[in-house]
Amino acid sequence: MRISYLFNSSTPSSNPSSIQVVNTCGALASLLHDVKLVVPNTGFKTSLSKFYGLKKPPKLIRLKYFDKTPFGINYYLFSIFSILYGILNKTEVYITRNLFTLFLLNILKKKTIVEVHHNIDNEGRLVKFLYRNCDVFNKKNILKVIAITNPVKKYLLNNYKIDKKKIQIISSASSLKFKFKKLRKKKSYNIGYFGSLDQSKGSNFIIDLSKVDKHNNYFIYGGLKEEVIKLKKNISKNLKIYPRVPYSKIRENMSKMDILLMPSNPKKLKSLGGVGNIAKFTSPLKLFDYLASGKLIISSNLKVFNKIIKDKQNCIIADKLDTKSWVKEINKISSNLIKVNKIKKNAFDLSKKFTYLKRVKKIMDI
Repeated sequence: MRISYLFNSSTPSSNPSSIQVVNTCGALASLLHDVKLVVPNTGFKTSLSKFYGLKKPPKLIRLKYFDKTPFGINYYLFSIFSILYGILNKTEVYITRNLFTLFLLNILKKKTIVEVHHNIDNEGRLVKFLYRNCDVFNKKNILKVIAITNPVKKYLLNNYKIDKKKIQIISSASSLKFKFKKLRKKKSYNIGYFGSLDQSKGSNFIIDLSKVDKHNNYFIYGGLKEEVIKLKKNISKNLKIYPRVPYSKIRENMSKMDILLMPSNPKKLKSLGGVGNIAKFTSPLKLFDYLASGKLIISSNLKVFNKIIKDKQNCIIADKLDTKSWVKEINKISSNLIKVNKIKKNAFDLSKKFTYLKRVKKIMDI
């Protein structure tokens, strides 16, 4: 089948959305579909195979006119030109996360699968107007509406009255492959965080945590070089901060960790770019990478995570963003390694349900 994934974000890049879309397209390609990933002419000038570690990448189509991330009028123009490319390529099925693109595909009656990862509060005024006044999600050409989490599904059903048969929850996934290793008693543990350096995701909390818990070693991988330089100004000796690395290097660095942290703000969690609040809807990519690693996960208590991770079953949930309570949980580990290793193994086993191959099989079950 000829598939065009229309995606208006920098690719290749370390943005979670780019990682997910490229791996989704790669899994589709591995099923022998003819997959084209249509993107702006932005992102790193390197191959998808090298940056993401893909064995069978999709064909990347850069629209040369869009040499910056499409904002304003270019946001709408990109949708138009990406669809034109799809038509010239004789696309049979389109996939997109762009809501304006979906509106245009409906007008053209093109077979489409749409992924929805949050509410539309962050969309522009035109898109909000169209979705308030037009029955966009219920058009016959839409083969499937993919909700990334159950709260997203409820939001769509409550606000847009989508046919329940058309909407399906399909979670994120991980392409990382690890061998499971038991945690052993050590004098100090390597405790890591991989992801955005936005305060709502916990970077400042980890800085404070490392100052209280000087017994263990802390590592942060994420953000731009300028962000890292700024954060490094007031840190303790047991904390190392590195800029984000290509996805193909994540496994290498994650393997060095014993414990992985997800100290997200349960009340307000900002999306990429620092806008909006995605705490109710998020399905963070790093959660699925963390599960795949088989490392011990310590996480904040977000309701949206409850469908995936369970306290004392496949992770440790720390109720509050309080450094003393998190240090308390970390200090318990050495004295309870049998239980900790059972939690780790449960997480590792759970990750086998969330591979990109399984994800795209659900997507294409239409």
